[in-house]
Amino acid sequence: MDRFEHWLQSEDSEGIEEDTSLPGEKSFDQFLDEVLAETKRILAEQNIDVTYTLPGQNLGISESWKCVKVFGNNNIYYRIGRTRPRKGPYRGQELLVIDLVMDGYKKQVFLPLLELKSEIEKRIGAMLERELPRVEATGKYRLKVILPFEVVHKGDTWLAARKFADFVAVTKPLINSLGIH
Repeated sequence: MDRFEHWLQSEDSEGIEEDTSLPGEKSFDQFLDEVLAETKRILAEQNIDVTYTLPGQNLGISESWKCVKVFGNNNIYYRIGRTRPRKGPYRGQELLVIDLVMDGYKKQVFLPLLELKSEIEKRIGAMLERELPRVEATGKYRLKVILPFEVVHKGDTWLAARKFADFVAVTKPLINSLGIH
């Protein structure tokens, strides 16, 4: 039993060492929490109220993504997280992604926003990406702002929060005008 307890303690200390790379460096979860707090502050100045939880999070669907709700509709929301695509132009790269999720709302929301894509890009100062055609064929409609993962390594919460807030501030009124509040 003593050897088992010693093994458990050594496993715990190994896990801790893996999580802390450099003194003062934040975990990815801490980084996202700070980005969300700053995003909420920026959007509050523009009278946009945000809520952090969605039903899917309580089910543990994806721990590396944080969801933000700004509409009464639970099926249209924003999220931020990391990904490493297996296909497409960013194949194999680790990315920080801000998504507008509109699954199942192709004609009501996605296509009208797609028509305004260049205007949205101009106003947020970033390119918008779509899901691959095969993914969209399954009913998953998302517009994404992709940031290099170095933003996380540098701890640049302000840049990530600014992009997130701009994305929400520009797209929310457009989605509201489509009848989603």
